[in-house]
Amino acid sequence: MKHENNNGSIAEHLWKGDISGIDHTIVKVNNVEASLPWYQRVFGLVEVARGQGRVYLASPVTSKIVLGLTEGGTGIDYIAYAVYNTGSLDRIAERLNAASIPFARGSSESRPGAIDAIRVTVPTGHTFELLAAEPHENVLHVEYRPCAMDVRTSHMQVRSENIEEMSQFMQHVGFYVSAYALHPDGSGDHLLQFMRVNDRHHQLAILGGAAGIHHVAIELNADDFWKFCDHLAAIRTPAEYGPGRHNEGDMLFIYVRDPDGNRFEITGPMCVVSHDYGPTELNDEPWFHMNHWGPQPPESWYKEWN
Repeated sequence: MKHENNNGSIAEHLWKGDISGIDHTIVKVNNVEASLPWYQRVFGLVEVARGQGRVYLASPVTSKIVLGLTEGGTGIDYIAYAVYNTGSLDRIAERLNAASIPFARGSSESRPGAIDAIRVTVPTGHTFELLAAEPHENVLHVEYRPCAMDVRTSHMQVRSENIEEMSQFMQHVGFYVSAYALHPDGSGDHLLQFMRVNDRHHQLAILGGAAGIHHVAIELNADDFWKFCDHLAAIRTPAEYGPGRHNEGDMLFIYVRDPDGNRFEITGPMCVVSHDYGPTELNDEPWFHMNHWGPQPPESWYKEWN
């Protein structure tokens, strides 16, 4: 079937794929009311809605929901990737059915403004959502706050005992491999993969290890990134690691952990590649891959996740 606009050109979302990027992430905490002030104070996020046992938090600049909190320990409840329209969901459903991958369809479990959604359990046991929603400006409004930082979604890093299985699964969903590194033992197994759905380098990173969520990443403009580092000092909140600059994505980074132990990466803007980029093998020295500026992560970064 050919999909064309009224002017006869191919619809833009078809050559871009069906997924536009991360929409929001719901993070598990031990006690929502106790944790909420930390997210408001550290990230400057604003509470915009409640429902289904969740508190939804939005950028104070755009009103776009970025994170949500729900009770249940640590880790994530789910991560939602935005699709262009319900036709995108239809095509994703066709691919999942062809691969015999079970999924649920419906928007009742998602955020305010959801129109339709697909939910699927990935090999690590986490719930990923593909979400069609109304434009956020039609749903919520946050009162303007002078000097507020625009907090945006960026990416997520998961740990998996079988990187290739996780990668193949996500390719059925609509992800593409941007870059990968092979294990130094010569086995040919993958040590890590970076996957994307748009023209930024990655929206999902997969590293080896016991299945879990290593970190959720949010993005700031470069100037706001440095303001955020000073903000951490002003509110006496220590970073776990950083600031530094990653090789993959060419991003500024700093890592912080919430009171429950959930890890967040705050980044500057990620480099643009293209929709047909990769896969590219990574051959840099480990220290340069992690941080162009040299200092490497603490043991907690390597050994602790949820």
